[in-house]
Amino acid sequence: MSQHKDDANLSRLTLKHRELDERLAALAGRRFLTEPEQFEESTLKKLKLKVKDEIESILASRPERSGRHG
Repeated sequence: MSQHKDDANLSRLTLKHRELDERLAALAGRRFLTEPEQFEESTLKKLKLKVKDEIESILASRPERSGRHG
């Protein structure tokens, strides 16, 4: 994948991760969750983890991330 496509995907995924985090925070702020909200929370957590894994995969594939540190 080209650097430009990686950058676009990274931006899209970062935004998606932030949106999921905001929705999860809203659910966490509720005193009680209905059964559908509990299901939504579980689904969102799984999706957020998947998005994070995709972000990490893109970052790990970059030359500046592999190799020497410092």
